[in-house]
Amino acid sequence: MKIILLSFALALIGWSASAQVSLAPTTVFADANGFGTMYVSNGSEKAQEVNISFLFGYPGNDPEGNMVMVYDDSLRAAQSGLGDRIRTFPRSFILAPGEQQTVRFQIRPDRSKPAGTYFTRVKVFSSEQTAAVEDQSTEGISAQVSFKLEQIISAFYQYGETSTGLNFSKLEAGKKENSIVIYSEFAVLGNSPYLGSLQAIVRSADGKEVGRQEQTLALYYGGIRTYSIPIPEDLASGTYEVELTFQTSRADISTSDLVIAEPIIKKLTFSF
Repeated sequence: MKIILLSFALALIGWSASAQVSLAPTTVFADANGFGTMYVSNGSEKAQEVNISFLFGYPGNDPEGNMVMVYDDSLRAAQSGLGDRIRTFPRSFILAPGEQQTVRFQIRPDRSKPAGTYFTRVKVFSSEQTAAVEDQSTEGISAQVSFKLEQIISAFYQYGETSTGLNFSKLEAGKKENSIVIYSEFAVLGNSPYLGSLQAIVRSADGKEVGRQEQTLALYYGGIRTYSIPIPEDLASGTYEVELTFQTSRADISTSDLVIAEPIIKKLTFSF
């Protein structure tokens, strides 16, 4: 007997959720008592082993303003992380084909902490259930392909009075290839991350819209962030205006879960 085991670590992006394990919601918000819920569904034809763990992390930026995940910030982990105060029930389980498991979150409030939003990352690791040795074929050569999927989502707990906002120390617009690039240096105000969306509209001098971009935002601390707005390849040189609207609303998160702030509208004029 010869068994060949092949393991593939698959990213969530580009991988069909129906092929393996899917999660809902993709962001967990605990209630005032520290309880939250997530549903784990098995869309595959094989039983899946599911394990849940936690790690502190948040989206930051590289020197060019591109978003990168930060997982090694011990100071902010102590300041804003949930640490070992968050648990799930169950934490490991077997999920049969087509079945759904309800996972309960429990957060133990720390009354010594100041008011604000505390958070962590929830890592859900799933793989096909390993067959027992006696159940494996003993004749010929067989190949067993085991797909492994790691999904990471966010979990939040709001304690006391919460607030958020943005302050920009620098905000510039310019053309780069077939895009208008917005460069921003910002600080997050209040005691909570800024979870919301950005709508950017580019208009010509006569008011005609020549570009538009909408995207979600998750800004946790101050930093640098760049945004690109596609424009037509043959756009003529001239003077243009870009209108930026930052607001604490997102299609994928209920308004009741968000820390609300007044919309911020910025207009920038640039030429190329």
